[in-house]
Amino acid sequence: METELITINDYCNKYAVEPSFIVALEDSGLIVLTVIEDNKYIHYKQLVEMERFIHFHYELQINIEGIEAIMGLLQKIKRLQHEIETLKSQVHLHEPGH
Repeated sequence: METELITINDYCNKYAVEPSFIVALEDSGLIVLTVIEDNKYIHYKQLVEMERFIHFHYELQINIEGIEAIMGLLQKIKRLQHEIETLKSQVHLHEPGH
């Protein structure tokens, strides 16, 4: 399990990120941190998302609330795309010759 986790301090040092940014992401529910013996860890499965959040915040100057809004919209787009694919397959089944 330990190899799947990285401490917040190690992550922040490696990627030049403020620990307060990581805590703000956790507080907003965008990431889930694991606590072991009073140390907070980021799971490696969340690192791709972390890179996205860092890009939004540090490069594009988007605050946490903006990141929350963007992620909500992206999730909605994924749901709608899935719904479109489902509807397309249903229409295809009802086409003549099927």
